[in-house]
Amino acid sequence: MSKNTVVANTEEKVAQAPEVMTIKNFRSNGDIENFYRYIHDNGLRREAFMLMEYAISKVAKARKGKRAKTLQ
Repeated sequence: MSKNTVVANTEEKVAQAPEVMTIKNFRSNGDIENFYRYIHDNGLRREAFMLMEYAISKVAKARKGKRAKTLQ
């Protein structure tokens, strides 16, 4: 690959990357939209909900443990 090709590829990646991922633009991300479409098309709503509950519970436990350590 030449230097021009590398520079062009880098510029394309920078142009495609979102500026800052926020809650407001999270759902409009192309990967997230494709994920939602995959879940809908394959009837995986129940399984996706179970996975999200599991992930949220793990994050909540980690945050709760972190807060308890800082208070002591």
